[in-house]
Amino acid sequence: MRRTSCLAAILLLCLTPPGAALAMQRADDDSPRERAAAAGDEDGPSLPTALPDGARLPEPAVVKSMRADGVAGRITVLDRSLSCPKCAGKGTKVTRKRTERGNMLEPVITETVDACPACGGFGFTDEPRRVGPVLDGVVTAIASLPHDLPTAPVLVERARAVLVRVGSTGPLTQAISAVDRNELVGERMSKPGTAVSVTGFVGKPILIGGGRRAYPVLVDGRALILLRTPTIHCAPERGPALVGGILSGPIEGAEWDFGRTMVLDGGFLVPITPPVNRAPAPAAGDDAGAAGGKNASGAGSARSGSGRSGGK
Repeated sequence: MRRTSCLAAILLLCLTPPGAALAMQRADDDSPRERAAAAGDEDGPSLPTALPDGARLPEPAVVKSMRADGVAGRITVLDRSLSCPKCAGKGTKVTRKRTERGNMLEPVITETVDACPACGGFGFTDEPRRVGPVLDGVVTAIASLPHDLPTAPVLVERARAVLVRVGSTGPLTQAISAVDRNELVGERMSKPGTAVSVTGFVGKPILIGGGRRAYPVLVDGRALILLRTPTIHCAPERGPALVGGILSGPIEGAEWDFGRTMVLDGGFLVPITPPVNRAPAPAAGDDAGAAGGKNASGAGSARSGSGRSGGK
């Protein structure tokens, strides 16, 4: 009987294709890499896919409604506060040189365009204190905007464009949300009605009842928040994003591995993208630009023309 079992095992092994045998071995091994892929670690950290049993979500914080012109004004102020005060957001500095030629000839005026020395050509301010409070004001304005207002779609689109710009400011994006991130991680944030803006990793939406969804956001790899029914959402699922909303309170009635979880309402999700340098590229064969002598983006471009000494 034992000889028959051994012969059957050998025959099965011989007749099994190499690929199938390898697949069987992988399935039996259940390697940590495959377990990580199943948990979602291949494309980012693990995030919840459902609420824990017995979880009770807080009621949305009450936000005083705001007139349409007030919302529009806050959006405009945020847009302006992002710009570098030296170049007004252009990212460039224009230098004009006037050369007199004498003998009644018109002078030569040469213009050189270089990267703005204050912002390095990116066009953004480097002062988060100018932007942070204004961003909080826009978060509150979005949450207070009545959706049945005729101008609401236009205002939401304007806010979306400016918030996407905030998400493309590089280090400034991280700096303006540092305080809120630290409070979330330290579990010190508990006042409902507070405007919150943080950077984090966004997961796929989860159902929270009543056909509604919430987006889990992992902040600094430690703190979890849920953004409930965002007004503006243009960030890809499972990726870094700038997230904002009105703090409503923590989830209660259940415990899970993610610890104390705060809920935000009426906010936004926008992608974090690298900033774009607006300074001119160095001219071909420009030794000064190759040596990095003028600015971070290389040598500026130059153009010349002529004009009367008295001007017109």
